[in-house]
Amino acid sequence: MQAKQTEIEILRDALEAFEKTTKLTAQLEHVEPTFGHVAPTLTAPRRADAVIRIVWQDMEWHYAAEVRHTLTPGNLGAVVHQLRNFPEKGLIVTTYVTPPMADRLREMQIPFIDTAGNAYLDEPPLMIFIKGNKPAVPYPTERPARLFQPTGLQLAFALLCNRGLENTPFRDIAKVANVALGTVGWVMRDLKQMGYLIDMGKRGRRLIRKRDLLTRWVTAYPDKLRPKLLIGRYRAPHYDWWKDARLDDFKAHWGGEVAAALLTQHLRPQSVTIYTNEPMSKFLLIHGLKKDPKGDIELLKTFWNPEHDPKYGDWWRHGDFVHPLLIYADLLATGDQRNMETAEMIYERELPRFIRED
Repeated sequence: MQAKQTEIEILRDALEAFEKTTKLTAQLEHVEPTFGHVAPTLTAPRRADAVIRIVWQDMEWHYAAEVRHTLTPGNLGAVVHQLRNFPEKGLIVTTYVTPPMADRLREMQIPFIDTAGNAYLDEPPLMIFIKGNKPAVPYPTERPARLFQPTGLQLAFALLCNRGLENTPFRDIAKVANVALGTVGWVMRDLKQMGYLIDMGKRGRRLIRKRDLLTRWVTAYPDKLRPKLLIGRYRAPHYDWWKDARLDDFKAHWGGEVAAALLTQHLRPQSVTIYTNEPMSKFLLIHGLKKDPKGDIELLKTFWNPEHDPKYGDWWRHGDFVHPLLIYADLLATGDQRNMETAEMIYERELPRFIRED
């Protein structure tokens, strides 16, 4: 089954289930022409997959639908960020929303429907909240593209962060992305097949649709790559310990909320993320950090090559914290409202120069 068929089926099945459980009318008013299709020339911000019209008595509402096969705590932040970029009110359409996720979406006031008949809409005087329905049968899935598997995500990250890297020898790309040389070939083929890379022959290669690739990357990163990076979780004796910590002595970098606070001066961190490939036992001892599986400090492995050639971009211009794209992804992965607001600031201030098409 092709991905485009699966997504469209999810949309239609969810509308049918919504009508069956609520007795309301739900119509597919418009489907974006690029929905489920490769659009090599698309450079504008991605539009909603479809527009849905819901009718009750003499009232109607129009929603911009964002269709996702799965909805997880890890990708929720990226999905919500996408909804907020639509001019119309956004609606999540997916295969199944678990009861805890349904409660969370209701708290965030994010409308949703799924193929099991679960739904949340709050349009006074209409209020619908249905949870607990389970799919009759498991929904068919397809093997995800290798581009959005761990090593593919590493390479895509390197391409997004380093303008023009796609037009260099594969050996150079492998070094910057910190992946095997053989990985580069199949990821570049995936990028071409999915409409993110143009091979212009003697004129070289060019990465396109970067905005959409970025959206796909931050959605996949929390579930596919980030869990594999975890070294351990820890807890500190006091809240502000990180303000006196020096990471450059350990070739480490701030990520997540601390990095966002340093970059924007807007956020008061509630958790600490550090990326490193160096032994950190001395660092842990100096700051009195104790191992705690529920701790608010996480150590993650650095997945890029910290020794990359600076000719590919000003990667380190921000000093002792990670690339803004990764800070943005870390914030969205929390699904926290305050973090998503800061992520929006970083997206608007820092990321346009990496995803512009020229």
